[in-house]
Amino acid sequence: MLYESCSAWTTGNANYARGPELELIRKRPKEENVGIFGGNLESLVAKDVLQVCADHVPEGTEVEYKSDLPVKGGRMQDAWHSGGAVGEYARNAIAEEITAFANTMGGIVCIGIAETQDHPKRADKPQPLPRVHELARRIRQAVYDIIDPPLSVLEAVGIDLDGQGNGVVVLRVPSSRRRPHRHAVSKEVFYRRADESVRISMREIQELTIQAISEAARAEKKIRERRDQFRETSTRWVKDAYMVHEQPWGAALQFFAMPASPIDLVRVVGKPNLINLNSMVIATTGRGNTEMKWPFDPTTQWRPGLRSITSSYTAQTRHAAYSLETDGTCEISMCLKLIDDRPNIYEPWLLGGFGKVLTWVERLKKESGTGVEYILATQLSVFGKPAILHAIEAEIDFGGQLPVGTFDFPLISVGSAEEQSALLRTFDADIWNLAGEDTLQRPRTFVLA
Repeated sequence: MLYESCSAWTTGNANYARGPELELIRKRPKEENVGIFGGNLESLVAKDVLQVCADHVPEGTEVEYKSDLPVKGGRMQDAWHSGGAVGEYARNAIAEEITAFANTMGGIVCIGIAETQDHPKRADKPQPLPRVHELARRIRQAVYDIIDPPLSVLEAVGIDLDGQGNGVVVLRVPSSRRRPHRHAVSKEVFYRRADESVRISMREIQELTIQAISEAARAEKKIRERRDQFRETSTRWVKDAYMVHEQPWGAALQFFAMPASPIDLVRVVGKPNLINLNSMVIATTGRGNTEMKWPFDPTTQWRPGLRSITSSYTAQTRHAAYSLETDGTCEISMCLKLIDDRPNIYEPWLLGGFGKVLTWVERLKKESGTGVEYILATQLSVFGKPAILHAIEAEIDFGGQLPVGTFDFPLISVGSAEEQSALLRTFDADIWNLAGEDTLQRPRTFVLA
């Protein structure tokens, strides 16, 4: 079997020294394999697992190995091996590790990798589990259900080692801005110290809470500054679009997204994958499907700046701008000049832009090699007089008016890609509520393609 040849992967391969620390693996160039410790979990293959074992990567503040699903006393196997469900003891034990990582720096749990007996323990060899793809899904849901408050991001994949469904489960969670998280069964709060997940005291919980509040305040400050900056520039743009004696009438929309935990893309110039923002929202209504596109894609080259790149699109009655920084923050915005012949703000534009920023966030998460949670802030302004909100073509039986003013939408947590459809529906409902309509009473669903 493939996993029996674990040691062979270091033969003749000078790129991999034995026993590297996790941090050294992360600093390897992108063309070298960072495997389990970075990138898109969905792309992991058997070679990635074998390399971890060949390198004898140690457990630490961000890595935990389990040779099997934990059982009480360790003298038998979990019911999963005989076709049953994942046992409660296994669920609770894995949830402790995930909770500890979420409360600390984030990390991964690999289930199905045996460890060495020295300290710190190191990856030794695969010990495959059956029906690994289904097992990953079951563990993710079981663990998610007993962590309070719920995690915004928890990734889980099964890696088939023999082509028959036997393999390893990898779970990854980033440091959480909602910490401290509590294990809902034991009522304990866990924290990662070196290579162990430990219970912490009430005083330590309070300190963790204060730290999380402080980090949230910094994020909110940055969001407020970017909102204020855009409000100023968009007001100026709409005003300048009219003659001095004319009454300005227009609208502006901003999507600003930032990672909840620090990341560093190192470089954003010259990376075409980061600026490939092709996306489309498919709206399904009672009358069929409709494509919803953001119509303001940049037509000029991206311009490098200080640890950033920017681009823009300008026409007679509209302006759009894009920016990306090496700390993972990104922004998409537009300004519109409204006139009597064109008084509309189109729903497909708004939903298309929202879908585009979700696509951008997913690309940035993959590039950074983390499943980090993102915070998405949306701001909509209408200047001069109300604007007509024009519905998608298949839903022409209703419309609304967006009132004059600047409206800061509630901050949205962008976690798993599985939540994109729900986020699109929430954003669409917020827009129509602002315009005086309740679209939740209508059969409308959205998919990002």
